[in-house]
Amino acid sequence: MRPDSPIVLITGASSGFGEATARLLAANGCHLALGARRVKRLKNLAHELSEKFGIDVFDGEVDTRDTASVQNFVNSAAARLGAIHVVVANAGLASGLHKVWEVPDEDMEAMLRTNVEGVVKTIRAVMPHIRSAGWGHVFFVGSTAGHQVYEGGGVYSASKHGVKALAHALRLELCGEPIRVTSVDPGMAETEFALVRYKDETKAKALYQDINPLTGADVAECIRWCLKLPDHVNIDEIIVKCRDQASHTMAKVHRG
Repeated sequence: MRPDSPIVLITGASSGFGEATARLLAANGCHLALGARRVKRLKNLAHELSEKFGIDVFDGEVDTRDTASVQNFVNSAAARLGAIHVVVANAGLASGLHKVWEVPDEDMEAMLRTNVEGVVKTIRAVMPHIRSAGWGHVFFVGSTAGHQVYEGGGVYSASKHGVKALAHALRLELCGEPIRVTSVDPGMAETEFALVRYKDETKAKALYQDINPLTGADVAECIRWCLKLPDHVNIDEIIVKCRDQASHTMAKVHRG
């Protein structure tokens, strides 16, 4: 049965979509398990949300690329909070903008290990807890890059196509169980995403110049809405873009 105050585990919770989702779900009475590599930011967020909303918040360092780190974070969160009902597999990144034959090992491995392996490790660690709780919801945070590729983004797009495949497979595998599966796939959203990709603040700001992009709060609202729907309703996939972005890539973007 659905609990009155679900316990939600979020990876990549120190910024961007993860932080925004933590803030919105805390305001809706959910208890939280927040994981990220930037521990100081995470602890500040956990303290703020616990004090402001009177919820239980567990925070822990996690590197989703490392199996032991993921298992320790998930098991510690479940022991501290008593259960896990919902996971938001949010940790992910883009690194560089390279043609397929030019992508450095460092960038390739960062994207594939975080965006694909990290998601598998997160889901693998958390599923026994969700299944044992008897009710749950699994959220993948994908991208429009999982629906259409673009030049310079071949490896990143491949990783997000992988996320889409994982979400679709898990949906089939959990059919008949009281666990919903949703992939939320945003387009252009102004978070730290571009800064991490370009490692250049000027280039990052230029990407969103003269458009009104999505924010982390917009994506968090998609997650909140799916979570609040009646139990028999499963939103398999949400593709969400700002009004100024008409295509999955930047092929049709209005700037004005």
